[in-house]
Amino acid sequence: MNIEDYIVYRVNALLHNQDAKIVKRLEGGMSNYTFVVESKGKKYTYRVPGKYAEKFVDRVEEWNNIQEVCKLGINNETNYVEILSGEKLAEYVEGTIMSDTDVVSYNEMSVKALKQLHNSDLKFGDYNAFKRLDDYERFCRETGFTHPEKYLFLRSKMEEMRRAYAQVKLVPCHCDYQPTNLVISGEKLYVLDWEYAGMNDPFYDIACYGNAGFDKALSLLETYVGHKPTSDELRRLYFHRAFQCLQWYNVAIFKDRIGLSKDLNMDFNQVALMFMGMAEDLVNTYDSL
Repeated sequence: MNIEDYIVYRVNALLHNQDAKIVKRLEGGMSNYTFVVESKGKKYTYRVPGKYAEKFVDRVEEWNNIQEVCKLGINNETNYVEILSGEKLAEYVEGTIMSDTDVVSYNEMSVKALKQLHNSDLKFGDYNAFKRLDDYERFCRETGFTHPEKYLFLRSKMEEMRRAYAQVKLVPCHCDYQPTNLVISGEKLYVLDWEYAGMNDPFYDIACYGNAGFDKALSLLETYVGHKPTSDELRRLYFHRAFQCLQWYNVAIFKDRIGLSKDLNMDFNQVALMFMGMAEDLVNTYDSL
């Protein structure tokens, strides 16, 4: 049974219908298979996690995050999550994915959603960024990979830089707040995919915007703080974005090592090198501010 037939079968079973049909596959993400499916005139998304996705996402935490964020009304409704496999059925949001727009023009809308989240009393687990990075590095080493000297240097810089932010108050964060996870539907912004949500520095979410280009994160920061960012605020943003690039470096290396470059026809080794180069540039700029 191919992936499309499997998803139709699962959606029919979960909705107790027999008319489910694939509309399209959603792009985005590094390896998940997410399809839009229609049944009884209503659209849903069905996600099948990619190979070894369980190493990076705790599905119990994801389910807890989904239930928490429902209190804010900024996410789509989730119909079903299978904890063991990570498969998920959710209502599809008709709208425009933020990454397909002039992102900066929606800064006010993005900041409104962020502040609603950051100022809330939602109960997430600790994102624990550096413990997470330790795990990602270990996954790579377990494949026989040895981190190069440049990476080890940048990693040591992260350890130095983190001391400046040890006392920052942690708040509820999405922790993957990039434009591909934001959908504009009329006057409302939906924030999707809460796998990584946790208590974190709010600037971490702003830094995630840098996946659309770091200039987008810089622009969002100015809207978020309401003034031209100070050197300290800029350094805090650069720190988090450099850290994220090292995280994604390890994810890409792991995916290459387990054969996903070939399976998905994407050179994850080159993706990893891109992220390390970005991290190096960000660290150098941090030091010059």
